Amino acid sequence: MIFNNGYYNALDRGYYGNQEPVNLDAPKPVYEMTSKLGPQELGTTTHPMQNTLQSLVAKIRSGAGKIEFSFIGQGKTNSQQPGPEAFGSRERQDMKDLVTINKIRTSTHASVHGGGLGGLHGGEGAGFRRDVQQNTLKEIEKAIHFAAEATNGGAVVFHTGEWQRPLSELKEKTGEQLFKSYQKEDEDATVYFADNRTGRLVSGVSKDQDLYEPEFETKKVNGEEYYVDVRGNLIPKDAPVERLFDRVPKWDAEHTNFKIRKKKWADFEKDAEEWNRNHADEKPKSPGEMFLLTRLQNQILQAKGNSLYHAQRYEHHKEVRDRALDALKFYENLERDIPEDEKWKIMKQKGFAELIPPKSVMPTEYLKEIIKSEEDSMRHVHEASSAADAQAKEVEESLKYIKPIKDVGLPRTYETIARAAMTAMKYTEKNKDKLDEAIYVAPENFMPQQFGSHPDEIREIIKGSRQEMVKRLMHEGMDKTSAEEKAKTHIKATIDIGHFNLWRSHFEPKDGESIEDRDKRFNTWVIEQTSKLAKEGIIGHVHLTDNFGYDDEHITPGQGNAPIKEFIAEMEKAGLNDFIIEPGSFNGDTSMHETWNMLNSSVYQFERLPGFSGFHEKHFGYHAPPNYIVGAYAPSNEWKLWSEVPLE
Repeated sequence: MIFNNGYYNALDRGYYGNQEPVNLDAPKPVYEMTSKLGPQELGTTTHPMQNTLQSLVAKIRSGAGKIEFSFIGQGKTNSQQPGPEAFGSRERQDMKDLVTINKIRTSTHASVHGGGLGGLHGGEGAGFRRDVQQNTLKEIEKAIHFAAEATNGGAVVFHTGEWQRPLSELKEKTGEQLFKSYQKEDEDATVYFADNRTGRLVSGVSKDQDLYEPEFETKKVNGEEYYVDVRGNLIPKDAPVERLFDRVPKWDAEHTNFKIRKKKWADFEKDAEEWNRNHADEKPKSPGEMFLLTRLQNQILQAKGNSLYHAQRYEHHKEVRDRALDALKFYENLERDIPEDEKWKIMKQKGFAELIPPKSVMPTEYLKEIIKSEEDSMRHVHEASSAADAQAKEVEESLKYIKPIKDVGLPRTYETIARAAMTAMKYTEKNKDKLDEAIYVAPENFMPQQFGSHPDEIREIIKGSRQEMVKRLMHEGMDKTSAEEKAKTHIKATIDIGHFNLWRSHFEPKDGESIEDRDKRFNTWVIEQTSKLAKEGIIGHVHLTDNFGYDDEHITPGQGNAPIKEFIAEMEKAGLNDFIIEPGSFNGDTSMHETWNMLNSSVYQFERLPGFSGFHEKHFGYHAPPNYIVGAYAPSNEWKLWSEVPLE
């Protein structure tokens, strides 16, 4: 907003006049700063549950020079939760004119979407679904289209919020574990897997779940342990499943059964360490993968055992059937040539149960019953054994495609962001003469329980999405250097300091550490991590919110315990100047101004130099017109305006 443009008349009061400051005794702030950021850099959002055009006007009048268009409605929206598509071309043009005339910097927040960017669906047939992923992309593209027509460009923000994973598995480069969702998470957390072909989630693996497997005969050679088959041949522990079927289980003669052993999570951690040590040139396996591998191998062995059990007498049944068929031909010829009164001599006694007299039948009838019985047995083997083989093959095949949920979901997240970024690039090029800034997609860190909220995860998402966009642009014919530049321009992260502060409630204290020392250590961690992201060129847009580390309440920055001032100072050092103050439930009209106040942001005004009349004969009064009317110039009190407002 531009103040003091000289457009006033003689009866207007000078609201912009200088006033003497009032000195208050206030405690000295812990962290003093005077930010160079002003209204063009520290902005606010429109109200997501109001008419966006009306909210925009209100924010401009409040003095905002940077405004984020915020939406919450998905799909077909309504007046309480509108989406970008709820506003037509005329309203979009009005918004565009308002932000242009008032020189407003802009950004856009896409509607909240479910399922994460990879399309994770939690209902029936839970897993990563392409239709859910497409709906998410559609919501982002609606915001991009809106930004191209109604704004001056800038970030198009959307939440990450992918799949859940244990916080206890997030380790620092030093191996230190800083976070837990709850007290015993590292002992009983669940690790999830998905089928890379279909995206379907398979049953999770709980760390407190025990697994049983047979004990097999082994032999050590040069310090390495091998399985052995019935002939003493060595079988590597990572041999194909077909070969593992030749392992010999240990027999317990005393109890007349095979020996089994119980494996705990610690055993699978050792298995993973051993596998990774022996396969240093391959992708490391986690304890959860070793657990799932063992469980699926047990299922394969059980299915193959069932197949073998049914198939072991198949050859016998087939031989009996074949010989009975040969005999049937002989006796059919014999019965045809023997006189009727002589046939009784070749009849066979067909026995039944005890105390039931046998029945005399002709050889051909007897043989046909044998053939039918053997063919029924063979059919049973066909169905039971082949079904078991098919089940074993299905499980064996799934071993190739069942991966940790991150390996299945993350490429889909990259794909969604890259496709959205290419849309942003195309709209930027189409409207380059109408935009002040390029439109870029800006994934935002969200809840700690979901992938994409940790600094390392948001870095991984941004870098992977840029690589995916480069690959797609090069496929369309663009050279690598230009493609990389486009990817950096149109894919940047949004960092929400309030969302990062939610990690505070999961930050593990050290033994004997006070609350104050723990908070200082956490603040140091947050500042270090966000500074790294800024210096690496990951961040393009910043959200300023505050809380006390428990829930995302969006209280006014500086009134919670997030290290707001230190964070802003580091972002300024890195050259960032795109900040949005996101209000909450009760501070929609005050959060922006109170944040400016917290940062000691300077207020400037333009005035004309004083003239001689400003002090000439000052003792006797001013030559400037009065702000009121007295004496004969004043109308009678009996005369009033229709509005009853005094003339002065």
